[in-house]
Amino acid sequence: MLLFRVFSIPVRFFIALLIYFSWGPLAGGVVTAPVPEFSSPALIPYPSKVVRGAGEAGFRSVQVKVGPDVPGRDDLMKEIKDIFRTSGIQGSLNSGGAAEGAMTWELFPDARMKGEGYDLSVGLGKATVRAGSFGGFFNALQTLRQLVFNREGEFAMPVVRISDKPAFVLRGVMLDVERYYMSPAFSKEVMRRLSRYKINTLHLHLTDDPAWRMEVKKYPALTDGAFHWKSRLPGRFYTQAQLKDLTDYCARLNIQVIPEIDMPGHSQPFARAMKTGMQTEKGVSILKDVVDEAVSLFPGRFFHMGSDEAHISMKDFIPRMAEHIRGKGKEVVVWSPGGPHDKDSVLMCWGENEAGARMDKNMKRIDSNGFYIDWADSQSGVYQVFFQQPCEVPQGDDKALGAIMPVWCDGNLSSERRVLEQYPFYPCALTFAERVWRGSATKRRDYMDQLPPRGTDGWKEFREFEQRLAFHRDHFFQGVPFAYVKQADVVWSLVGPFDHRGKNDTSFEPERRIAPSYRDGDRILAWKKTPVYGAAVHVRHLFAMFNMHRNQYRTDHWPTLMSREVGKEDGTCYALTFIRSPREQEVWPERHVGAFRRVPQGTRP
Repeated sequence: MLLFRVFSIPVRFFIALLIYFSWGPLAGGVVTAPVPEFSSPALIPYPSKVVRGAGEAGFRSVQVKVGPDVPGRDDLMKEIKDIFRTSGIQGSLNSGGAAEGAMTWELFPDARMKGEGYDLSVGLGKATVRAGSFGGFFNALQTLRQLVFNREGEFAMPVVRISDKPAFVLRGVMLDVERYYMSPAFSKEVMRRLSRYKINTLHLHLTDDPAWRMEVKKYPALTDGAFHWKSRLPGRFYTQAQLKDLTDYCARLNIQVIPEIDMPGHSQPFARAMKTGMQTEKGVSILKDVVDEAVSLFPGRFFHMGSDEAHISMKDFIPRMAEHIRGKGKEVVVWSPGGPHDKDSVLMCWGENEAGARMDKNMKRIDSNGFYIDWADSQSGVYQVFFQQPCEVPQGDDKALGAIMPVWCDGNLSSERRVLEQYPFYPCALTFAERVWRGSATKRRDYMDQLPPRGTDGWKEFREFEQRLAFHRDHFFQGVPFAYVKQADVVWSLVGPFDHRGKNDTSFEPERRIAPSYRDGDRILAWKKTPVYGAAVHVRHLFAMFNMHRNQYRTDHWPTLMSREVGKEDGTCYALTFIRSPREQEVWPERHVGAFRRVPQGTRP
């Protein structure tokens, strides 16, 4: 039994109160949502169309045939070798006759297939991939990678036909390498793993107030640690050779890189190093030189110029810089809400609920609203991401390009590995990959911070997905921080608020004894079952979300369960749940809230 104490409004600091556990097999087995037709092996993202055949195709080795006219042939052959390496398959590429017990994998170009779509069929003795582009073949190989499993001393794949294509063309992750420098090796490792889930974009947030991380040969002072925050690894930066190498590495993984030079706001290192602000004639001239050096390192379609949270004193600054960037053959991406943009800009939307802005569906747009990873809560982000609707449309088009999941390092970190430990990085990234590849029929803002009620279609869909997510945690992320445990079946009870008369540290009886009800003055308070499901209890679940832009608490900002289920009064509230924990498991990587001991099945710890 676990007891959590949380404080009612007003709350000065948002705290994440969480538990982190696992439990044994659920009674009745896996509840499968209407979408997946089979869940073993567990595919993420789940393909557009799957037709399962009878039985499985067993094999001891693989012979691969890749024709010379397959686009990106050399890189695809490297990817196939990586599948062999990670799965333990003995394989050969374009060799002679197949050995006994071998399966043949064949890749055929098909000009009729557009974009990153592909067809994959697995039968007895043969797997066939058809696609029209390097990206299509690369995505097909990632599905093929997940289909392979070990069976009684040999390998096997289900007999299956898959027809698949993404709902959105742009599916990315932003790394905030400016607030916390992440080495090229770390960035490569992260993108290597995410490429296996069909993520095709890396957005590098290279400059901000704490530091400037991109080498500019004409202005070396920009990366001088003397002009950076002392608390954020001052003087660490990427050389141009390192950025070019990272970009080339990502290209081999079907990943484009979008650089961001934030302008004119978030520019303290620039002002200190250059002895001028960006919004001056000298500042504009310097920035044009910066852009000229940067575009040669990043051959992709987009260049991000930031432009959010800035006071615009030079009215033509953004138009002039946008024109210069477009003159280099790039599409301009800007944050939205942000400084005045033109009709040709691509909006990267971040603040519908936070800043009161709305998505302009007449503009090209990339969705980040609801996909932020910027708090030290290892559990609640997964269902927030799962129930989003990218770009607020079911499928992408020439306006709704896709989504990027920003990973903001607002809190200072002790090492780059803490990006994976302190943030729910990989669990949210895989959930994001599922959502942006598949799309979503509806927008469910009411599930931003809670799971749907037990037994509903939404709850069944999420429960089925987290079965797949846990499978990937256990099979593909061994030894890698992956802060997620299944939580769809955890139910909370709430009681309160107890009147603390303005003293938040007042202790009440639920901290000492669990009883059906309690007396608080002339009131009797009883535990109430709530629609709060999941392993995380976050302050925003229980109280009105604080909107920092409006400097007020808003009961309508996010769903606020406590205000609806228990009350809006000031006081102290408590949350209670019972869990089963079949094995010891760490609650929190660094700041331990508690730990669970091994207990027999069917008993309460």
